[in-house]
Order: sequence, then structure tokens, then C-alpha cells
Amino acid sequence: MFLRSCIFLFLVGTFSVFGQNANPTASTAIKANFTMASVKAYQESATLKVEDYYHYLTLFSAENTSESLKNEIKLSIYNLFENENSNVIDYTTEEKPTISLKELLTKIENKNYLFSVSNFENSIVANDFWTTQYQLTITQNEKPQQLLLFQKVSFKPIIKSFGSTKKEVWTLFLGEVTLP
Repeated sequence: MFLRSCIFLFLVGTFSVFGQNANPTASTAIKANFTMASVKAYQESATLKVEDYYHYLTLFSAENTSESLKNEIKLSIYNLFENENSNVIDYTTEEKPTISLKELLTKIENKNYLFSVSNFENSIVANDFWTTQYQLTITQNEKPQQLLLFQKVSFKPIIKSFGSTKKEVWTLFLGEVTLP
């Protein structure tokens, strides 16, 4: 009986160590790598990225924006996000379903939407993301509507090359946008 207990404890200990090593966020956790003051600074930077996103959407949706500029804006928007197929809110319908970022850009092109954001609040930081809550005002044809939205912001280390030197750099990416 004693031998079985020892073997059982050995196996449990061994598999729990492997389980910890299998978790990629354990070594990349935000709280493990940054002070809360640093995280607050990154959250402020994320707020600016959200504001940039909506400024880009306004420019992209304008009828008088040239095609070459729209292509550049589209690339800039995709660079803000972790994935160009991230789910966002479809502001063009009454129901406000989620659609991919690519689909949203297709739907708002040349529709003259104006977007503005305010009242940002950040959630508690998880391993590699937090959620930002904000108020979005959308105006089209002089009819404003307001939405309360949540946006996931990922904070991940990526390897960047600087000449022949490679360095790990933590980068912010916008993620899915949802209604409360």
C-alpha cells in the first residue's frame, strides 16, 4: 500500500510539472513581467490604439478618401489587430451582430460614418489580455447613436529583428469587440 501511494504521488507530481510547462501563458503572463504601473501605461497606450482604430474607420468610410489611401488605412487597421478576421460589431445594422473586421470594412466603405470614443475603463489584467470598456458614438447622415462596447486587448511578446539582433518585444493587439 505504501509503495502504491509513493508511485501515485510521484506520477501526480510529474504530470503536474509537465502541465505547468505546457501552459504557454505561464511564462508570458503580464503580471509576471511588469509592475502594475507599467501595465497602466500599456493600458493607456491601448486606449490610444482603440482611438486610432476608430479614426481609421472614419477615414476609410469617407467617400472622398482615395483608393490608395484606403488601402494604406486598411493595412494600418489590420496591423492594430491580432487577426484581420477578429470579430467586431456590425454598426450598419439595427441588430448589431458580430462580423469579421474584413466584412465590416467592406460594409462601411464610402458610407461616411463618423466614429468617436470616450469613457474608457480597463478590466483586471488576465495572463495575456485585458478588456477595455468604452462608449462609441457613431454618426451617419447626422443621426448619432451610442453604444457601450467591450474590446479585448492582447499583450504578447513577439520576436523582432533589429539588423542581426533579435529581441523579445511586448506588443499590444486589439481583439474582438462585443456588446455587454
